[in-house]
Amino acid sequence: MSARVSPTDRIHARIDALFAQDRPLPEVLEEVARLGAQLLMQAALEAEVTEFLGRERYQRAATITDARAGVA
Repeated sequence: MSARVSPTDRIHARIDALFAQDRPLPEVLEEVARLGAQLLMQAALEAEVTEFLGRERYQRAATITDARAGVA
C-alpha cells in the first residue's frame, strides 16, 4: 500500500482480507475484534489531529482561508 493511504484505510483493508481468508470463523472474529479496537482508536486520533491542525490529511494550509500564520 502507498504511504499516503491513511492508517484507518489500512486497517479496513486488513479486516477485509481476513474475511477473504479460509480460516475458522472464531479465529477471524477474534482478529477482527482486535483490529476493530485498533480502528476505533486510530479514527479518534486522526479526528483529533485534523481538528488540531484545522485541515484534512495532506491538505495544504495555503488552501485554507483561515489558516494560522506560519503554518505551511
